[in-house]
Amino acid sequence: MGRSLPLSVTLRQPAVPVAANGLSGVVTSISPGEVDSGDVVYVVGRTPVRVVESERPFWRDLQKDLEGDDVAVLQELLIAEGLLEGEADGDFGAGTERAVKAWQKAQGLPQTGTLMLGELVGVASLPTVVTLGETITVGSRVGGGEEGVLAPTGEREFVLVVTAEQARLIPAEATVEITFEEQRWTGVIAGSRVDETGSTEFELTAPDGGPVCGQDCGVLPGDEQVTLRSEVVITPRVEGSGVPAAAVRTRADGTAYLVTREGEVDVEVIGSGQGVAIVEGDGIEPGISVLVTGEPAEVPGEDAGTTEGD
Repeated sequence: MGRSLPLSVTLRQPAVPVAANGLSGVVTSISPGEVDSGDVVYVVGRTPVRVVESERPFWRDLQKDLEGDDVAVLQELLIAEGLLEGEADGDFGAGTERAVKAWQKAQGLPQTGTLMLGELVGVASLPTVVTLGETITVGSRVGGGEEGVLAPTGEREFVLVVTAEQARLIPAEATVEITFEEQRWTGVIAGSRVDETGSTEFELTAPDGGPVCGQDCGVLPGDEQVTLRSEVVITPRVEGSGVPAAAVRTRADGTAYLVTREGEVDVEVIGSGQGVAIVEGDGIEPGISVLVTGEPAEVPGEDAGTTEGD
């Protein structure tokens, strides 16, 4: 016995701007979506804008004789490209300048040895899914300062959006089984609200109050909104012998029992619904006759019911 509703859970992951556009010219191509370190997200003229993993935004041109964490991030990219040897030390020396020039040559760009502000965009964690500002479209002219790249904040909101009729079927104690690929998580209802369309949004958390995806959130896509297959468990599934609910009697001490041909049999009611009780007890087997109404002497009789295996 059990009851559930197959519905979808929505995962919302808000994105915020992580970099303003720092270049001027005409946008010639765009490549939003899932990106990793060094990937190009858009191009202004012939100058590509690439994402790299960095906790801090870039704020200056990168050139010889500078030092800092931003230089180290550039060096890590050059090392990954096979253009620079050794470890990233944050010191923009002659070796780093040569590597930058070689990189620019490989891209068909002027070999200045300087990386202009705007050519690199720092994102806190990669790979991820990025979007572009509304003005970053192919053919648009940009002058610098526009909203450039947006990335997920890392915050995740799991919501179950249902109609008013469906909401009435879902009790506050319902659980939600959520599936993504090989992962399966259990969510509980932490709150609800009615949106402007009249739909009900149930906020979901893990049973301990944490994020539904727990320690496995990294397997989820980085899109701003993801639809996840789920099942709302209204009545947890229980298995046992089913008898008419009216056949279950209760003693003064609160213990439950059934009246069978052999007499009273103690049982434990582990579930009920729609006039049926699921019970466990010694000697309770599928097909056994139980008294629904009347006196024990009437077993078996016209009022006797039988158990059913679940």
